[in-house]
Amino acid sequence: MKEVKKKVVLTTAKNEPDFMWLSEVEKLIPWLDGKGADIGCGLRSPLKSTIRVDIDKRVQPDVLVKGILLPFKDGELDYIIGIHNFEHHDEQVKVLAEWLRVLKPGGIVGIVHPDVFYTKKQNPEIDREGLLKNPYNKHWHEHTLQTFEKQLLKWSHLPFKVVDRGVACPNWSFYYILKKV
Repeated sequence: MKEVKKKVVLTTAKNEPDFMWLSEVEKLIPWLDGKGADIGCGLRSPLKSTIRVDIDKRVQPDVLVKGILLPFKDGELDYIIGIHNFEHHDEQVKVLAEWLRVLKPGGIVGIVHPDVFYTKKQNPEIDREGLLKNPYNKHWHEHTLQTFEKQLLKWSHLPFKVVDRGVACPNWSFYYILKKV
């Protein structure tokens, strides 16, 4: 991890401050150096230099593709981040394997995930209208910091180690920093 000052995108698409998102991004920024991609970027990414990847063409990403089928060469990237994205993949072990494939040795995966201890579980009946507006917003997997750790332990066959983790935004989300080994 390098101590480098970086230009962070400080506002939402409506040009309003989003302090929860900034709290989450603050945990990732020290780890982001070199060429990287933001999977499920939505309307913003923490660094202007990051390649914005999304499946939703409405957000006008740099690359329009699912996070499980990345168009990058093996070992091409220095980092991958997924801010409130990983829970939207039903085959998470395959997604993580793909993210690790495109990373250089020593590359970083930064994941920010809602903590279901504080957030409600997604309810198809209650959340139906929102899911109809954005079908990509379905949560396939919901975790707490502790249950996510247990999930990662099940994937010990993949080439990574956990180098940092903790609360990203109090009473809302957690983060994990994985390093490709």
